[in-house]
Parts: sequence; structure tokens; C-alpha cells
Amino acid sequence: MKQLVHTLLCMLISILFSANAIAEQKIEDDNYIVHYSAVNTTMLTPEVAKASGITRSRKRGMLNIAVQKKQTSGKIEGVLAQLNGSVSNLIGQQRTLEFNVITEGSAIYYLAEFFIDDGERLSFSINVQPTPQYRGLKVSFEQTFFIDK
Repeated sequence: MKQLVHTLLCMLISILFSANAIAEQKIEDDNYIVHYSAVNTTMLTPEVAKASGITRSRKRGMLNIAVQKKQTSGKIEGVLAQLNGSVSNLIGQQRTLEFNVITEGSAIYYLAEFFIDDGERLSFSINVQPTPQYRGLKVSFEQTFFIDK
């Protein structure tokens, strides 16, 4: 069962990143790449949500962030980082995002949950600090969410 959940979780992450490859939901500089995506939690299977500690609900969204370091060899590897950020709606209501780190083998990613309303446009602002000495990377984007009926 644990292997099945691991496989499902890896498939979810692959789907999220491959679906976003067209939109290129990432930022990068000379040293790091930060991939990000936000989805309604109903896109997760119950098994994947449970394994990730995510609450599945039509009124909840999930932010997924992965931080990768560019190696001199040309390879890219996941790294730990400090993340802090917030999500706000059009009338200025703001909530702090609480990130949970998930490690699966060499993959490292961060998940944060937030509430959504149907047709709501949310603004995200996240600071990513790969190391204490490194200047931070800023992820900012807006996205409209729709509730499955």
C-alpha cells in the first residue's frame, strides 16, 4: 500500500509539472529554478491527499513549489529552502501560507493549502530562500479558481 501511495504521489507531481510545462510556471536565475502550481485539492486522489497531509475539499486549493539547484555538471537537483508567503483575494483579505516539506527519494517539494470560492481570483506572493546567504527568489502570480459542482 505504501508503494502504491508513493507511486500515486509521484504521478501527481509529474502530472502537475507536465501540465504546467506548457505554461512554464517557473522562475529561475543562474543558480536555481523554482517550479510552482496551484490546483483545487479535489484533483488529488484520496490516497495521495492522505499521504501528503492535504485536506480534499471543493473549497480548498493547494500550492505546490519545488526548488532545484543547477549543478556545474548540468544536472538539476531538488534542494531544501525556506519559504514564506501569502495569498490574497481581490478585496485585500490576506492569509499567510503554511508550507509543509515533502521528500520522496531525491524529490523535494513544498505544499500549502488555502481556501477558495467559485470564480475567485487569488494573488500569491512567495519568497524562496535556498540558503541563508543567497538572495531570495520571489514567486508572484495570480490564478482564478473554480469549484467542481
